[in-house]
Amino acid sequence: MLARLKFLLLVPVAIAALVIYLDWSGDRRSGPLLSDLRTLPIESRGTPAGAGNLIGIETRLQPADYQSRQRLKLKFATYLEQAREAGLLTASTVVVLPEHVGTGLFALGEKPEVQQARTLRDAMQWMALSNPWDYLRALLDGHRRDDRRTEAVLLLKAERMAADYQAIFGELAREFSVTLVAGSIVLPEPRLDDGRLRSGDGPLRQVSLTFDPQGRPLGALQYKHALGRYEKRYSAAPDEPRTSLLDTAAGPLAVQLGCDAYRQAPPAGAALLAIPGAPEDALASCGVAPEPALPHVAVRTLGMPWNLLGSPRRAASQSHSQPVRISNLWLPAPQ
Repeated sequence: MLARLKFLLLVPVAIAALVIYLDWSGDRRSGPLLSDLRTLPIESRGTPAGAGNLIGIETRLQPADYQSRQRLKLKFATYLEQAREAGLLTASTVVVLPEHVGTGLFALGEKPEVQQARTLRDAMQWMALSNPWDYLRALLDGHRRDDRRTEAVLLLKAERMAADYQAIFGELAREFSVTLVAGSIVLPEPRLDDGRLRSGDGPLRQVSLTFDPQGRPLGALQYKHALGRYEKRYSAAPDEPRTSLLDTAAGPLAVQLGCDAYRQAPPAGAALLAIPGAPEDALASCGVAPEPALPHVAVRTLGMPWNLLGSPRRAASQSHSQPVRISNLWLPAPQ
């Protein structure tokens, strides 16, 4: 009799707890997070010669930047407007953004607990709790990488991440009439389908997409091959090198991510090189240290929310020893 009474008392408690949890998991209102929209110092080399220029934007990304499409777009629109006011944007300008700028899009529209998480592990646990059914399905559909939590979250958010990435950076390229190398994003076997970035069913890959001044995808996806230690825990490099040239108003452009620019020769015919995720010390990070011979812009990856590039159990470094900046290289006139 006593056991039955306990059971009858527990049932409404369990139902109430389930109702509260389901209501909590469906609430996507963000908390009051602040972003840094201060202008950046500009470092410029060369002189205008009518041949165009390469611009790299090095900035620290914060969880607040991923509260909405508008917040992330506003951050880079602020810097592009600063470059325009300084007379740096022309019809032949190529702008390069930081590596993994698209990977953090998994947090768009998510709960404040996700955006306020200090470590990647904490962010992924909150993602699992707030998307329980989709998370479990992605966990079962994954390719069994070492970091299965991160893999599952990137799988379950892949379609929306691809759409957000193209919408944000395609609009920026069109509004500022520049060629925009949109850093990189991690998606499952991504592809371009009739001008749209799509996710597939294969392993997670890190890719970069470039947009022309009309906001349309330019050329093929550019893949990262030399993955970092922690990137390998949730993503995989292609079996074969995949590099191609992009036809821009400034000349044939090659995009190589991170150590790829120091370990691989650019494709034949390249006149310019963009390096999202360039290391501070190529010898220490990549094992080699040759400076690319082509005119290039190397964009370092500074602060990343949730320590996307480091240990999932450690908070992102708050070191400010590396200065944020806009770097500009005026290209010489063709001989």
